[in-house]
Amino acid sequence: MFRAGLKASLRAYSASAKKFVVKQPQKANKWLLWATFSTSFGLGWLVTQHMTFADVLAKYMYDNVPENDVGLLKYRAQLQSRLEHLNVVKQLKQAGYTEVFSERQKNNTLIDRTLRVPGGISIAPRFFHNPQTRETVGIYHLGMKLTGYPFLVHGGVLATVMEDLMRESVTFAKGVSSEKTRDLTLNYKFPTFANQFVVVRVTKVEENGKTVKLYAELMDQSGDRTLVKGTGRFKT
Repeated sequence: MFRAGLKASLRAYSASAKKFVVKQPQKANKWLLWATFSTSFGLGWLVTQHMTFADVLAKYMYDNVPENDVGLLKYRAQLQSRLEHLNVVKQLKQAGYTEVFSERQKNNTLIDRTLRVPGGISIAPRFFHNPQTRETVGIYHLGMKLTGYPFLVHGGVLATVMEDLMRESVTFAKGVSSEKTRDLTLNYKFPTFANQFVVVRVTKVEENGKTVKLYAELMDQSGDRTLVKGTGRFKT
């Protein structure tokens, strides 16, 4: 009897011991590793898609260097080359647009001076105008220092760029040297990633005496996705 009782106790102990050993901690650790890997991979991919090594230098190392610094000159030359090879630039030239220039330094201190820093709007925007359709297109490079949330351009910067292009369009369409913004209305359609060129295009011009109303949109550098739409009224 004693031996039978001992065997029964051992069987019960073995059964309880097997039930006590679980593998949940290992499973949880496995999911934690996968989550960490996926997050790191995603952030790494995002950075490599929108930042080069030169952009990293521009964000952290070019703040206090003189304008004739070799590294800074190379960085801006790289941006100019990237701009020149954008498909949208080739398409504009083929579609009858002509590159136009204006006296911006005297009137536009925000974009042409305050934001003209590495990691900001490092190079001057380029403008193209079609006199037949009265459409104007501007191409701007928005660097990593213009972000609100990580990797995303601040909405105020986008509004500034939209207004800037509309003001340029008024001067080209009306042949005037100055204008005054009356109101600006924007509709943000999609987040805008920093460290890319954006294409701002005036799609329609309406005139009512000395007031000009413009319809415009801001697109990514491919010109395939509309990121912001807006209207603005200006007095000439």
